[in-house]
Amino acid sequence: MADRRPHILFVGLRWPPETFLARLVRGLLMQGHQVTVATPNQPEQEWLEQPGFHWLYSPNWDGPLSRRLLNLGRFGLRSFIKGPAARRTLSPRDSLRTWYECLPVATGDWDIIYFPWNSAAMRRLPLYDLGLPVVVSCRGSQVNVAPYDLGNANYVRRLQMSLKRATAIHCVSADIQEEAMKYDAESHKCHIITPAVDPAYFQPARHPSAPGAGLKLITTGSLIWRKGFEYLLTSLRLLLDQNIPAQLEIIGDGPERLRLLYTIQDLGLEEAVQLHGLLKPEQVLSRLQQADVFLLTSLSEGISNAVLEAMACGLAVVSTDCGGMREAITDGQDGLLVPVRDPAAMAKAVTMLWENPEQRRRLGEQARQRICDQFTLAQQAEAFSALFCQVTNGQHQPKTSISHE
Repeated sequence: MADRRPHILFVGLRWPPETFLARLVRGLLMQGHQVTVATPNQPEQEWLEQPGFHWLYSPNWDGPLSRRLLNLGRFGLRSFIKGPAARRTLSPRDSLRTWYECLPVATGDWDIIYFPWNSAAMRRLPLYDLGLPVVVSCRGSQVNVAPYDLGNANYVRRLQMSLKRATAIHCVSADIQEEAMKYDAESHKCHIITPAVDPAYFQPARHPSAPGAGLKLITTGSLIWRKGFEYLLTSLRLLLDQNIPAQLEIIGDGPERLRLLYTIQDLGLEEAVQLHGLLKPEQVLSRLQQADVFLLTSLSEGISNAVLEAMACGLAVVSTDCGGMREAITDGQDGLLVPVRDPAAMAKAVTMLWENPEQRRRLGEQARQRICDQFTLAQQAEAFSALFCQVTNGQHQPKTSISHE
């Protein structure tokens, strides 16, 4: 093991994965790791051709029952042939779905099992019995929101089991670590590795547009209640009522879209808001480069990747002081923080930036410098690689750093 980087099995991914997870896979490959992704969909050829990258078929629990039974038989036969460890991992007490989700990944030549989401680990607890090191990521709502559903005690129980039995626990922020420790995550197992972006890709516009008559605001994110979009729209209404010519672009889609459309109409914001829906990464970059201020009104976050991308683009950011956001933004130095659920405070901060273009420029410059110093993909890949190497060598030590994911 000392002569090579450990082979990592990613379990619980969809494909294509979230952009930040795709970047992590690429970073680990560049660090010299073998990476196998267990997904229902085969990755694109450009991925399959990358040295060190492998794909393992791991179907979702859906589709016709006949197909599920056929797959279950195939997986069971493979585990019977390849070794007893996989057979001992599962018991008759486990549900059919548990067998279905565990058997495909219960045999292989990898050195470590990595769950990028808590929920993936919670559904596959028998894999902890394979004798391999297990690393679980704690990223946000699955730790700091979902456990508060008092009607789902089983969720908390399985979350506790997944964290207590993990070899190491990756947390995206110190705030998330504190939340995870409420559910049996032991502090000596926790490693804080923050989100990261590529500042070579997310750059300020090379030819900034000339100052116009209005203030161009932007936000990106899933249209879900946790993002607090109604508070954002209320803030915009307050700005317009003060005769500040603000325009807002919202990039993203989700189950709250209809609610947002109603709120836009109800507040009379039809001429001031543009809902883009989902955009390609290059389109998101283009919109960020043409904006003046990025707004985040979330109620809960680990650390927002969207905010880091905006900071890398040299935008002044106004964010709610939720979750781990103060670990990425120093108020008044490289961004502004306002209380959660306070549209008036958000509007006041934006008004200050409208009235002080020089401060807006300075905050944007400092924001980009913060990203280049502490939140780069290279730093992230090095931190994850070090964690995986330490875990497989039985030498993992808690490592707290705001400069990596």
